[in-house]
Amino acid sequence: MLLFMKFRIIKNNQKPIMKNLIVITLMFFSLGMLAQNKTITGTVTSEEGIPVIGATVAVKDTNRGAMTDFDGNFELEASNGEILVISYIGFKTKEVAVDQSSTYGITLTEDVAQLDEVVVTGYTSEKKSDIAGAISVVDVEELSQEFSPNIITSLQGRVPGIQINSGGTPGGNDSQIAIRGLTTITAGSSPLWVIDGVQTFNPSSLNPDEIASIQVLKDGASTALYGTSAANGVIVVTTKKGKEGVSEFAVKSEATVNMLRDKVDILNARQWADVYYEARANDGISGNFNVLTDNGTGFDIPEFLDEAELIRSSDTNWLDVIIDESISYNTDFSYRYGKEDMQIFTSLNYTKDNGIQKYTSYERYNARLNSSFDFWDDRITVGENFLYSNFNEVQANEFENAILQNPLIPVYTVDGDYTAPTIQDKANSLANLWSNRKNEQRNNRLLGNVFAKIDMLDGLTFNTTLNFDYTEFAFDTRTQPFVQVGRIPSVFNNITVSKDRNNSLRTIWTNLLTYDFEINKHRINVLGGVEFTNEDFESTVELTNGVDITEYPKYIIQSDAEFRTIENEINYRKQSFFGSLKYVYDDRYILSGSIRRDGSSRFGPNNKFAIYPAGSIAWNVSNENFLEDSDIISNLKFRASYGINGNDQIPNYLYLSTFYNSSIGNAIEFLNYDIDGDGFGVSEGIVQARQANPDIQWEQTAQTNVGFDIGFLRNRLTLSTDFFDKRTTDLLLQPIPQAINGEAEPPFINAGEVSNIGFEAVLNYQNKAEGDWYYGVDLNFSKYENNVESLDTDNNFLLNGVSITRAGDPIASFYGLVADGLFRSPEEVAVHAQQPGKGLGRIRYRDLNNDGVINSDDRTIIGNPHPDFIYGVSLNVGYKGFNLSAYFDGKHGHDLYNTQRNLGDFTYFSFNFGENTLDAWTPENANSNIPALSTSNVNNETQPSSYFIEDGSYFRMKNITLGYTFPQQLTDGIGLNELRLYMSGQNLINFTSFTGFDYEVSGLGAGGIGVAGYGIPHTKSITFGVSTKF
Repeated sequence: MLLFMKFRIIKNNQKPIMKNLIVITLMFFSLGMLAQNKTITGTVTSEEGIPVIGATVAVKDTNRGAMTDFDGNFELEASNGEILVISYIGFKTKEVAVDQSSTYGITLTEDVAQLDEVVVTGYTSEKKSDIAGAISVVDVEELSQEFSPNIITSLQGRVPGIQINSGGTPGGNDSQIAIRGLTTITAGSSPLWVIDGVQTFNPSSLNPDEIASIQVLKDGASTALYGTSAANGVIVVTTKKGKEGVSEFAVKSEATVNMLRDKVDILNARQWADVYYEARANDGISGNFNVLTDNGTGFDIPEFLDEAELIRSSDTNWLDVIIDESISYNTDFSYRYGKEDMQIFTSLNYTKDNGIQKYTSYERYNARLNSSFDFWDDRITVGENFLYSNFNEVQANEFENAILQNPLIPVYTVDGDYTAPTIQDKANSLANLWSNRKNEQRNNRLLGNVFAKIDMLDGLTFNTTLNFDYTEFAFDTRTQPFVQVGRIPSVFNNITVSKDRNNSLRTIWTNLLTYDFEINKHRINVLGGVEFTNEDFESTVELTNGVDITEYPKYIIQSDAEFRTIENEINYRKQSFFGSLKYVYDDRYILSGSIRRDGSSRFGPNNKFAIYPAGSIAWNVSNENFLEDSDIISNLKFRASYGINGNDQIPNYLYLSTFYNSSIGNAIEFLNYDIDGDGFGVSEGIVQARQANPDIQWEQTAQTNVGFDIGFLRNRLTLSTDFFDKRTTDLLLQPIPQAINGEAEPPFINAGEVSNIGFEAVLNYQNKAEGDWYYGVDLNFSKYENNVESLDTDNNFLLNGVSITRAGDPIASFYGLVADGLFRSPEEVAVHAQQPGKGLGRIRYRDLNNDGVINSDDRTIIGNPHPDFIYGVSLNVGYKGFNLSAYFDGKHGHDLYNTQRNLGDFTYFSFNFGENTLDAWTPENANSNIPALSTSNVNNETQPSSYFIEDGSYFRMKNITLGYTFPQQLTDGIGLNELRLYMSGQNLINFTSFTGFDYEVSGLGAGGIGVAGYGIPHTKSITFGVSTKF
């Protein structure tokens, strides 16, 4: 009965009890939810107990995370059972499971030398410990501290073996780069850039803020898999990608004030008049000159320079007229997201680099999308890397006109028009810049790839990638007639308008099959690939002569206008097969080899294909038993490699004869056919421009490299060195025309060899966590000797302006007479060799062949444009949230040919002169090294000579940056993961003895290296910036 009653009671109260059970269950569930959100605090330290500042602490598989503060402390939300992932550069990543505790002390172990760091080498990626070649890894964090819209200028001085000559053009697109010396005379000398797998020789669209890593491949073995594109080295760039467990926005904005770096000294109006008067007096000339009146002791400057009294005499500093301090801007916005089967990175960037010349600028808009998706248990990955870039620029260079323009001439007439040339024929610089302001080059570029990776079997992977690089270029220009006197009108009549349009599409389809397997202590990697390259280029230029412009770009075409259209189409094809094999035993001994076969449409039918082999070997000594437990030596590796590359950076169709129709002209000139051979064309017809050579072939560069890497004190102190011997054979060049060539230019031939033998070293010390302080020093040094081993042409030399290339000397050595001071006494003049125009105060040239006559037979090598060595120094120090970094670079021992003195030191023209003329030789100033003033060049002193050779060595502070990162506790309170303010200065301190207005010369080719003309000078600048993540 009791049992029955009990049963009845339970049965009758079942619903209330079930309600209570549900309430209790929900209560426990809610308590569990509260447990998931508990606050976790902790401290991250090194094995020595030193706080690790800036370590990332993330909750695995979530978007929650934090960074450690100055004391190594962190705070975040996590629940029992979740995993904390703690990571920091230089330490091994550690995972800690969350239990009942709310406070954790976490110790990170140093990752000795980060030998397991993955280095991207282009087609593959390798562990750093497995690399046997010469590969430099660039610190991209340092690059981001310097404002530069061009990645090439950012690398200047930071990588051993790289020489970069940059110009001052806004955007930096006139910068040139050479790795381990100059290896060619005619072919291109630029390295190959591989951006997320896309091969290109033009990295100008790349935004430095989107770069995740840069590797520079310098030796023959490391570059061999790229065959004909890699003779000048390879630079591999990987842009940022999504990261698992991360969902983060990043914003960076900076403004830069630009100023002229180096002062340029020119004469004012009174100085010019006095100097020119003295020059005429030295020549026995007196009387008025132009509108200047001779008063017996000098020139009187009139109020007006013209009869109409429109041009008032002035004292114009034309450099001040065209130069203006400018402000440049850079804003970057990005988002990174990742989970187990999807990674996404996207960014938007705006860069405006205003030039110091008025009415010039560079403007770029970039948009990037990188994504990848995993399927079928991560066995299939598909994705893409897209970059769209729209960049527009207004280019001009009026520095030569501004430096040489006569200071008497005003910028404007009395009624406000621009003044046309008066007294001499240099154009009005500001008027030229103003009329050029709408001549904007407009560019669109889409660069990227789509890819798929399939893990077919364990260790066996197939990759297929379609790379593309599409560019559009538009350039509309108009050229006004040259006005001799008076004013420049605001309405341009009867001018020529040009419309230039071109587009190119380069596609590379790459297919790779790789197999990795490991048996006991043996690791083997096998790679095989096939690649097809197509490039199509089309251009159209429409010329209209006879246009009136009132408000550009609107214009009126005259009824008698002349029209002309030039069309061009170029097709390029390349087919490649390649493979490599790498064997590693016990992480100690490394052997690798590769081979590639290329076929290119740029070469003649007899030599379209070539094979490029390579091999390398390395020994990780530090993994041997006798060094494994060393407390001093933490890493020691010896490396050696050999490889051969080709160079197909040449124009298309060089192996063919070229012709043009003389009745319609070509892009260069209008000619008639010289049917009688007397040098005077009288008949229209088809004219041969260049002779054919079906046998031209690749330039081939063979390189031997040996080096070693050593690390001490857990790799806080490291040293890497490389010795290389780089030899290029079958130099492609065009000989000096001979009479046998007739009308046509001679064909290109393979004739010659050039060598570059050198040494590189990098010394680095980093102490990243020493209490509240951290500091580091990085030194890099490189040296090479360039020499033309042979040059098998008819004349055995190539002469290009002031430079000569011949066997036994470096490429583009300076060539001319030896200037042996000035004649300082009548006795010196009397006893000297026969030299037309010799006299007191004139340059004395050395009679090298002792035949008693100064002529072209006395020319010799007078200078070497190649530096003795290049170096860079990087310093960084930090205290808590403050960071100070400074970067210095320099070149030493190279010569520059200062063509600015060719006009500036002499008074043969009525241009403005340099300040050297104020110290010219006179009997009273007999110790001067500046020739006596004269209006006639009877001594031919502007001819190439050592008078214009100067030491181009320099040392500068390229960048200094002071920044402050706010404490994590503060940024957490305002919803930010990171907040940093910084100020940076570029080119603020410079040391050089060069007297020209810029010691950096942009040319790096065989005909222009070291020639300091009137290029756009560099700026010094100050940048203010802020960056944040949230």
